[in-house]
Amino acid sequence: MRIRNEDIDLLLSKLHIEDIVGEFVELKKTGANYKGLCPNPEHNDTNPSFIVNPNKNICHCFVCGFGGNPISFYSKYKKITFSEAAVELAQKYNISVKTIDSNFKQDAKYDRYYNIMEDAYEFYKNNIFENHSQPALEYLSKREMNPKIIRENGIGYAPTTGWGILNDYLLSMGYTKEELLELGLIRENDKGSYDFFRGRIIFPIYSTAGKVIAFGGRTIEIGENIPKYINSQDTPIFKKGKNLYGIERGNIIKKKKYAILMEGYMDVLSATIYGFDVAVAPLGTALTEEQAKLLKNYTSNVLISFDSDPPGQMATEKAGFILKNLGFIVRVIKFEGAKDPDEFLKLYGREAFLDVVRNSLEIYDFLYEYYAKDYDLSDHISKQNFVKKFKEFFKNVEDRLEKSLYIDKLSKSLGIDKNVLIEELVVSNAKDIKPFANEYKSEITNFNENKIVTKLEKETIVEILRDVNNYKYFKLKEIKGTLSKKIFYYLEDCNFNEPIKVCMDLKNLGDMSEEEEKILDEIICLSIDTVNNEKERTTKLADIFRAWVIEEIENYKKNITNLTDKVKIGRLEIEIIECNDFANMLNIYKKYEEIVFFHIS
Repeated sequence: MRIRNEDIDLLLSKLHIEDIVGEFVELKKTGANYKGLCPNPEHNDTNPSFIVNPNKNICHCFVCGFGGNPISFYSKYKKITFSEAAVELAQKYNISVKTIDSNFKQDAKYDRYYNIMEDAYEFYKNNIFENHSQPALEYLSKREMNPKIIRENGIGYAPTTGWGILNDYLLSMGYTKEELLELGLIRENDKGSYDFFRGRIIFPIYSTAGKVIAFGGRTIEIGENIPKYINSQDTPIFKKGKNLYGIERGNIIKKKKYAILMEGYMDVLSATIYGFDVAVAPLGTALTEEQAKLLKNYTSNVLISFDSDPPGQMATEKAGFILKNLGFIVRVIKFEGAKDPDEFLKLYGREAFLDVVRNSLEIYDFLYEYYAKDYDLSDHISKQNFVKKFKEFFKNVEDRLEKSLYIDKLSKSLGIDKNVLIEELVVSNAKDIKPFANEYKSEITNFNENKIVTKLEKETIVEILRDVNNYKYFKLKEIKGTLSKKIFYYLEDCNFNEPIKVCMDLKNLGDMSEEEEKILDEIICLSIDTVNNEKERTTKLADIFRAWVIEEIENYKKNITNLTDKVKIGRLEIEIIECNDFANMLNIYKKYEEIVFFHIS
C-alpha cells in the first residue's frame, strides 16, 4: 500500500522526532537538541554520536549516517518499508491518513525510484571535491560558499569527463536504462544514452518527507545557447509545479509561522546560511496554485522576496494574487542596491536584511506603488485606469473585512467615494457564479414561451418530489414552462404529508400533451432515484436555490438606479455566490427580500 503525498505531509507535521526516537534511544538534552547512542545495530556506538534535532524534525548519526525524519527513521529502525512505517505511526499516534491500494510490485517500484535518486545524489555529492570539479568550486567560492557550507547543503557536481558517466555508474549498480530515462537522469538520441546533467553544479530537490526526488543544475560554462539553470523533468515521483525548493524544512516554517518566497536556489541557500531557514523557491517557473497550497500546509504568512528587476516585480504581482486567493497574509520585501536576495545578503549582511524584512510592504501597498509608477493620478482618465488595475487583486481577496479595509484605504488615497469603488472593484468584479447556476443563464435569457419546462425548473421539481417540504423554498419563484406551471399550480393545494400520493396525482393532472406526459414520467423517475447522502442532497438544494436567486437579483438590478442600493444588492449577490451552506444562504436571501420590499413600498 501507499499513502497519498498530502497525508505524508500531514503526518510529518504532527510527528515529533524526539518522541519517535525516544522510544528506542535514551536521549539527553544538549542545548536545543538531544543526544544519545546511535541505534543502528551495525554501528556499535559507545560514544554518543546520535543527534536529534526537534527544530528540523530530523535525527542523524555523525559517524555512520543513520537517521532521517520521523517516518524514515522508524522505517530503518524497524526494517520495514517507508509506507509501512507511515501506516504504523499514523495508527500509533491516532492520525488519520488514507492509503492508496496498490500491489507489492508497485510499492517496490517506487522504493526503487527513491533508491536510484539517492544513489545519483551520492554520485553528484562525491564528485564536487574531485580534481575535475575545480571550476565548480571556484564558482561556489565566488558566491561565498566554503567546503563546510557545500557539504551541509548537499551541493554536488555533474562532471564533463564523459557523456554518460552517471549512466554507466547507475547501470553498474543494477538499475535499468528504462528506469533512468523515466527519472530524467539520462536522455537518448541516435548515438545512444547520455547524462542529462553535465558540467553543472547540482542542487538536490527534496520531497516534504526529505527524500531526494529531483535535481536542479547550474551551468559553469559560458555561452548564449546554454541555459543557466535546468531542472529534472516531471517523473512518477516529482512534479515541478507541485514542489518547492527548500520545502523539506517545512517543520521549521511551521514552528516559526512564516515563510520567505524567493526566486532561485542560490537565494534560498544564502538565506539559509544567514539564518533565514524558512526560505523556499518555485522550481524555475512562476509560482503555481499547487505550490501555494503545499506551502499553506505549514503557514499562512508569506514574505515575497523576488528579484528587484521588472520580471521579478511582475512575478511578485502574480504570486501575490495566487497567495491572496488562498487566504495568505502577504508582505513584499523591497531592497535596493542589489538585484536579488543572494546579492543583498552578501553585500550588506543579516542585519540589513532584517531591516528590509521589518520594513516590508503589505501586498496592497506594494501594488499601489507598483501600479502608480505608470499613471498620473492628477489626471481623471489616468486615475480611472489606475483603479481598474486593482480588479484582479480584489477578485482574489477572499476575506470580506479585508476587502472593506482595502477599499477604505484606496478611497482615502484617491479621494473617490467608497460606494463607487465597491461597485467597480467588488460588485461588478465578482468571481464567476457557481457552475451549477451558470448552466441556466443562456436558457433563461433565450426562453421560448412554448417551452414545456426549463432545466432549472426540472431540477427544482425533482427536489420537491424527493422531499415535498422543499416546496416552500420555491413556491414564489417565477415559473415559465407550461408543464412547470401546471405542477406548481397543483402543488399550491396538495397534501404534503403524502409524498407518494403527490406523484400519483400528478400523473392524473390531465390536459397534458404527449410531450408533457413524457417529461413528467422522467421527472418522477428521477425523484424516485433518491440521493442517500445528506450532505449531497443539501448541496444540490443549495445549488438550485442559488441559481434562482441569482436570476432574481440580476433582473432586479436592471431596475435600480440608486448606486447605494445597487452596491447593497451586489454585496448580497456575492455572498450568495460564495455561500455553500444552505441555511446561511436562506438568511442572506431574507436580507435581499427586505431590501426589495423596502424599495417597492
